Amino acid sequence: MSHIITTDNGNSYSTPGFWPTTGAVLAGSLVSSVASLPGQMLNDYMLKKLPEISQGCDKQVLRSAINDAFISSGLKEKGVKIIDVNELSKPHKKVCEILKETLQGTDKEVYNIITDELPEANQQLRNALKMELPKVIRNSSIADLVVNVLSSTLERGENAAYLPNAKAIGINIDKIGTAAFHEMGHAINANNSLLLKSIQKLRRPLMLTSGLFAFTALFKRKKVEGEQPVNAFDKATTFIKNNVGKLVFVPFVPIIAEELVATYRGNKMAGRLLPSNMLAKVKKGNRLGALTYISAAVVTALTAFAASKTRDAIAKPKLIS
Repeated sequence: MSHIITTDNGNSYSTPGFWPTTGAVLAGSLVSSVASLPGQMLNDYMLKKLPEISQGCDKQVLRSAINDAFISSGLKEKGVKIIDVNELSKPHKKVCEILKETLQGTDKEVYNIITDELPEANQQLRNALKMELPKVIRNSSIADLVVNVLSSTLERGENAAYLPNAKAIGINIDKIGTAAFHEMGHAINANNSLLLKSIQKLRRPLMLTSGLFAFTALFKRKKVEGEQPVNAFDKATTFIKNNVGKLVFVPFVPIIAEELVATYRGNKMAGRLLPSNMLAKVKKGNRLGALTYISAAVVTALTAFAASKTRDAIAKPKLIS
């Protein structure tokens, strides 16, 4: 519903109604989605390069270096463990499908025991991942589905992760072993620095805050020249609207900083234990990993700015007098 606003300089404007505003918000959302695609494609490309980099290393030398780095870092004494998973083979999946058909209608408990059986490391990974989920998801019926999706990425060696609640590093060393040093860097951050541990715990809230800024700017109407905020809330949301790009980027800064410290520590460990050619691969992989976070921050800020500007261009107050 539109209404009339009068500015400090005496001009009167009619604000856009519900449908023009709704169309503008939808258009802004569409612009944001389309504009983010190149960044997503770039990040996907960089993440896919990580396993390729690792495959060029001598696996025996790499495993030995990972083990030595883990022991010398003191992480074991702090209760951290490395969960070295393997990709579940197609025969394993096929067996489960056959069992599902064969045991149809038989004792449900027997069926669950057989079909849910996983290699020990893979089961440990699923248990660790479940600990990382927010309570509202962890205690819901979709928890296992979410865990299976997350674990599959790690089992296939498409990524690796330090899981702070479980104090565990989930990784497929055979496929993406070079990432182990960076993840050990995260583990050192979490167990040796209160500040960096706090940043890790705040990662989800920081991302939500960034999203909230973008959401606010998209739905907030831009003030016309001479129009003043009517209350504290209006003043705060106007500030967000006028500075959305910077505000969306800022929550990423501590996240990127913690990632860079983890990389520094990981590279330092690898530098003491790996030959120069393998160390170069570790550093290259870590650079690509860091770039994915920086790229995500820049793209998110730019698309939030673009969405807000699109919304303003389509639905803006009309000068009456």
